[in-house]
Amino acid sequence: MFGFGIMIARLFSAVRGAWHEPAFRGTALSLLLVWIGATAFYAGQEDWGVLDSFYFAVCTGLTIGYGDLAPITDAGKVFTVVYALLAVGLFAALVAQLASAFINTQSARVRRYRAGRDRHRGGAGPEEPEG
Repeated sequence: MFGFGIMIARLFSAVRGAWHEPAFRGTALSLLLVWIGATAFYAGQEDWGVLDSFYFAVCTGLTIGYGDLAPITDAGKVFTVVYALLAVGLFAALVAQLASAFINTQSARVRRYRAGRDRHRGGAGPEEPEG
């Protein structure tokens, strides 16, 4: 359980770091707008409740596909094809940007640790290979 807590803390740290990047904010807000639009479309077109519509939009965007909900109208089917292409691409871009921010956050943490360690030792330590 402790390890899970550390993982969640690092994830939030990466999100905080990524949020400073305009590309991450743009991708996250685009995904949110696509979710809201898909939820509204499915609620109106397929006559589903808002929760079912949002659930279907997220499951489709993540390519989960439980099969418990499916559009039955032709317009719903066409919309789902276009929505799936957009949502999967946005999810992939968001995950890639978040992974980059996570790596940058961890690299900065290691650099701060090494700088503090070297100061504590009274100077630069032995040469360490970059990597």
